[in-house]
Amino acid sequence: MPDLDRTAWWEWVEHVAGALDVPPEAVDIDFIHSLTQVVAHEFQRPMAPVSAYILGVAAAQHPERSLKELRSAIVAVVRSDPGTA
Repeated sequence: MPDLDRTAWWEWVEHVAGALDVPPEAVDIDFIHSLTQVVAHEFQRPMAPVSAYILGVAAAQHPERSLKELRSAIVAVVRSDPGTA
């Protein structure tokens, strides 16, 4: 991503994660963006943050599944469901 202040992003993540007692190193900004980009561009932009929230809920409810697996499931729905086109 060009000329974005990733230092400020990381400081913000650390601050929010600390407020929620979540390890900031568990937050992968690029991974989250890779999901929200697909949703925003291949479905609808307002659903991009919703997809990130759903990913978090799924991760909490299914700790046996990897984040990559859960992301793939969301992307598969976006790419295959006629209702998302």
